[in-house]
Amino acid sequence: MLRELTSFFIMVFSLLYIYQLSVLASRNAAAYNSYLGLLRNPVMILFSTIILAFCLYHSFTWFYLTGKVQPVKIGKRTTTPVMSLVVNTVLMAAVSYGVVQLFLLGGL
Repeated sequence: MLRELTSFFIMVFSLLYIYQLSVLASRNAAAYNSYLGLLRNPVMILFSTIILAFCLYHSFTWFYLTGKVQPVKIGKRTTTPVMSLVVNTVLMAAVSYGVVQLFLLGGL
């Protein structure tokens, strides 16, 4: 039940950033500055933090369920859901690190 609730917050997060893309596409600097002001609001920062927690929970539960639904047979052993969770979490961290390096720090 909680996992389904997290999907709602991920949808709200997605709609916020789709709106941001539409404001950027309009090339209206005043509208974009207004949107950035909205994002800097302390209530919005708290809301974004809550959404981040829900997104992480949703991702971890998805990674765990992937290991249950489709275990991989390696030799005589079969992977467990925890193995899938660990591997996918490490991959998510590596990709996130690469994105941060690329966009925020100006290159790898």
